[in-house]
Amino acid sequence: MIPLSSIEKFRSRSKMVIPISRLIFAPHFVLVFAALVMVALTACTSESSALGQYRKGRTLHFSVVSLERTGELRYSTCDVLVGSSPPECDPDGIQRRWSISPSAQGMELVLVRARVENHTAVSAIISVDRDAAELRDFANANFLPLAVNTVAWQDFRGPDEMVVRVDKGECFDGTRALIDVGSSLTWQSESDESQTIAFDDASVGVGSQGRAELAPGASVAHTFNQTGAYRYTCSGADGTERAGEVLVAAPSASSDYIDRTTRFLQGSFELPQGHGVDGFLVFEAPAGTQFRDIRWRAGDSILFGF
Repeated sequence: MIPLSSIEKFRSRSKMVIPISRLIFAPHFVLVFAALVMVALTACTSESSALGQYRKGRTLHFSVVSLERTGELRYSTCDVLVGSSPPECDPDGIQRRWSISPSAQGMELVLVRARVENHTAVSAIISVDRDAAELRDFANANFLPLAVNTVAWQDFRGPDEMVVRVDKGECFDGTRALIDVGSSLTWQSESDESQTIAFDDASVGVGSQGRAELAPGASVAHTFNQTGAYRYTCSGADGTERAGEVLVAAPSASSDYIDRTTRFLQGSFELPQGHGVDGFLVFEAPAGTQFRDIRWRAGDSILFGF
């Protein structure tokens, strides 16, 4: 935890324990080193003079730094060095790319960069989940932040090696895979026991009727020539199962990309007095929606009007 008076005043240490062997690959593990790319990024909803100002609750101070819109959000994560604090990328580790898109046509992603500070209490425990904030438009429609770890796709589009790692019935690295149409995806066993890959769509050629036995250390691959979403299950000898999905997309014609570095506000953490955090909340709303205010509800209740 770093005092607000320092150059790094908005960085905060999370109290969550992330098992290195699995959750390090999760799309929400991006409090540090998240390289963000936005497609078709536009300006803020308004040039409100309130942006950057603070509103005070009983315990916390809250500010919205910026509000932006995009049709697709791309970012990357990395393996981190064990025991590093704050987390540091492992130079020998794997960089993973992720993508979030709106759930339907006519919708867009709204990125709210927010700052939360504790100037009052000895310590403030904050849990940032889907109920942590509420974005409201002029018709009083409410929008809640997306749970990044449930909506992000691991982005295998382009020249990257497309491998889903499977161990003891868990397709843990690449569970939600986004690929280009015509691309091949490989499932690689890292287990010392047999496993099974079974697709809901029997036409997927990983084996007989979309089902393949994966021997220890073996792999199986399939080329996806039709766009669409393909659901499947990884299962182990002990009955362990985990759902997976492959999203096959047509190549995008857009080349309007902007690179930036950011952090998501997500998870539970402690803010000692004189400390704060700075990061992004991701919302989904109808394209062009004009917003009236946002209410922060994690650890306090603070209304910020635009």
